[in-house]
Amino acid sequence: MSTDDITGVILAGGRSTRMGQDKGVISAAGKMLFEHIADRLRPMVGEILINSNQNASIYGQHFNVVPDITQDYAGPLAGMLAGLKAINTEWALFVPCDVPSFPLDLAKQFVAHSSQHSAVYARDALRDHPTLCLLSKNIIPELESYLAQGERKVMIFLKQINALPVEFNDPQAFANLNTPADVALWEKTLGQPS
Repeated sequence: MSTDDITGVILAGGRSTRMGQDKGVISAAGKMLFEHIADRLRPMVGEILINSNQNASIYGQHFNVVPDITQDYAGPLAGMLAGLKAINTEWALFVPCDVPSFPLDLAKQFVAHSSQHSAVYARDALRDHPTLCLLSKNIIPELESYLAQGERKVMIFLKQINALPVEFNDPQAFANLNTPADVALWEKTLGQPS
């Protein structure tokens, strides 16, 4: 599987209640958060889409925007379904808009472990990170069925489809920026050019 076989999908469809505004368009270290994500994602994929339910005029200046199919803010799985239905490749690499230091070898490690699986996701020594995942389009029917039952939990769905966890060493790479304080800390420590 080459980068051309994978479409990157940035998940920016949430309400961002703790941040107080759409996380993806928050400015951090000189760029909007989604731009940091896209810069890191670009070498790993052939194309990038953004799943968002707001600020389409901002995101749309950079990438194609795919809103959730249902408008009830059903969580990351709704964004994943929208992304999988929109891509022209077999595989989608999903990254949330608030994890700007995700591993540079994310796609490489996922691809190395995906041969027998339709879904793989990130894990570190501390916990699972199911919104950073590589999914095949062939899971669409199962995902539609799961969401139709009113289910929302990403980890439960991934276990249901026998997704494979892929271990990464650095928990800091998966730090979420959920509040303005998190953004300020990231700018101070990780976000500055080295």
